[in-house]
Amino acid sequence: MVDAGSLTQNVILLKEYHLCRHCLIRQADVIRRKKAAANTDDDIDDDDNNKIQGEGRVEKRTCYLCKGLFERLDEIAKKALLVTKQYRQFNTFVVGATLPTQLYEREDALRARLKIRGRESIKNHLTRELGVRIAKMLRKNADYSRPDLTINIVVGKDGDIETSARARPLVLLCRYIKRERGLPQKAEKCPLCLGKGCNLCDGTGLNDSESIENIMTKHIVKITGGRSPKFSWIGSEDPYSLVLGKGRPFYAKVSDPKVRKPKQHKFVQAGIEGRIMEVLEEVPYTPERFLVKTRIACSCDRAIAQDDIKSLRKSLAEVQAKFENRSKIVVKKIHSVYAKRIAEREFALTIVADGGLPIKQFVGGEQYIEPNISRLLDAKCKCTAFDILKVDFCRL
Repeated sequence: MVDAGSLTQNVILLKEYHLCRHCLIRQADVIRRKKAAANTDDDIDDDDNNKIQGEGRVEKRTCYLCKGLFERLDEIAKKALLVTKQYRQFNTFVVGATLPTQLYEREDALRARLKIRGRESIKNHLTRELGVRIAKMLRKNADYSRPDLTINIVVGKDGDIETSARARPLVLLCRYIKRERGLPQKAEKCPLCLGKGCNLCDGTGLNDSESIENIMTKHIVKITGGRSPKFSWIGSEDPYSLVLGKGRPFYAKVSDPKVRKPKQHKFVQAGIEGRIMEVLEEVPYTPERFLVKTRIACSCDRAIAQDDIKSLRKSLAEVQAKFENRSKIVVKKIHSVYAKRIAEREFALTIVADGGLPIKQFVGGEQYIEPNISRLLDAKCKCTAFDILKVDFCRL
C-alpha cells in the first residue's frame, strides 16, 4: 500500500525545483497514479497545485529541468520549418533531438529523490510536442517507423538551437543504353571525400573522369537534388562494348533527395542514354537473376569450316557452363546459340545466357571454364569484341 503521507511530501518537494508546466506534468502524472493506489483523490487537487506552484502564484523563474526550453516550443518549431522548405516532396516526417547531458542529469536526480520511475524522458516529451506543432504547420503526418524526412534539433549547452533535415534515401530502378564505344562503366571515387560527396565533386562522390557511372550520377543528382548515389549494377561490359535494346538495368540509391517523385525520366550525354524506370522502396536484398543476349565477334588461329559452325550450335545449346570465381565453382546456363562464319578465320556468336557469364574466358578458355569455344573447336580462339543486345530480369 502506498503511504499517502509520502505522496504529500513528494508534492512539497516538487515545489523546490520551480518546474514549468510541461516538466511538472511529466513528473506529476506519477503522483496521480500513486495517489489512486493509496486510495486518496484520483487527481492532484487544488491544494497540491498550490503547494507546487506556490499558493497559486506562477513564478517567473527559469524551469529547473528544461531551463526554459519548453517555453520556446513555437520558436523551435518555426525554425525547424525553415529547413524543410528545400524538400518539395515528402508526406511523412519525424523529429529527433540532441540535448545537453545536464538536462538528463537534472531530471534523473529529481526522479531518484522522488522515487519516480517509468515516465517519459525529457527528450521524448520535447520531440513529441514539437512533432505536434510541426505537423500542424506542414499539414503532414508524423511517422516513427519509416519517415520520408527526419528533422533534427540540436540544443547547445547555452540554449542555442540548431536545426537540420535529411530525407530518407531514394531508390531508383534505371537503365542505360550505350551507343558509343570507349566509356568504362565504373568511375573512381573523389580523392577528397572518398565517395561521400563534397564541393570538389559537386556532391557526386566521384572524380571527373568520363564514365557511365559519372554521367548517370550527375544527371540523377540534378533530377533528384540528392547527393552521392550508390549503384548496384546488373552485370557489366567492356569499355569498348555497346549496350543496345532497352539497355542495362541498375539500381541507384540516392542520399538526401529533395525530390521523391522525379518528373524528368530520360537524359542523353556522350552516347549514353539514361532512363529512370521506377521508384522503389528498397534495393533487393538478394541479387536478381537476369538473362543477357550477347553478340560476340571471334577470331581463330585456323580456318573455320561450316561443320565447325554446326558443331558449335549443337554443342552449346542448353548446356551449363562451369567456371571458377573467387575459389567457388559457378554455373551459368546457355539457353540458345546462333553461330555464323564471317571470314576464313572469323566467326560470330549470338548467345542468350544467364547473367554473369565471362565472355572472353568462355571464348578463349585461358582460365578454367567448361565448355569453352577453343576446346570445342580444338583451336586457339579469341574474343575480339562483344556487344550487349538485351538484358532482362528473370523473375519467377
